[in-house]
Amino acid sequence: MSSFFFLFFSFRFFHFLLFFFFFFLFFFFFFFFSFLSFFFLSFFFFFFSFPFFYFFPSSFLSFFLFFFFFFLFIFFFFSFFFFSLSYSTFFFFFFFFSFLFLSILFLFFFFFPFFFFFSFFFFFFFFFCFSFSLFFFFFFFFFFFSFFLFFFFLFSLFS
Repeated sequence: MSSFFFLFFSFRFFHFLLFFFFFFLFFFFFFFFSFLSFFFLSFFFFFFSFPFFYFFPSSFLSFFLFFFFFFLFIFFFFSFFFFSLSYSTFFFFFFFFSFLFLSILFLFFFFFPFFFFFSFFFFFFFFFCFSFSLFFFFFFFFFFFSFFLFFFFLFSLFS
């Protein structure tokens, strides 16, 4: 009888440890990816890519498309492996259409030479919004996923 209680409570304690491990792990990844995307991507895209885009538009366009499809691939990988279909479609449309809308606006402003002064600032605004959308993408992604893990392990702990 005592061995049964020992096994029962050790199994519950093991669930409790698993819960804390996954909960803190995914909150760490949530903060790490969100702030990384928000700060570093905006500076990287703005300061590194602006001269290439202005003097060599074709090379930047290929660079731009490469990163666009690269982020889409990462997003599909995460959504299919770690998320349910409803959340993944919602975040896909949020991420894709915000990115598409900003890119169309940016290309519209850039290809008019009269608006060069505005396009320079809009370039910074575009990548700032892009990194900010990545920030919200990772924020909601890891926020909901960590809460999903939280309730899953809480349910397994007390069921």
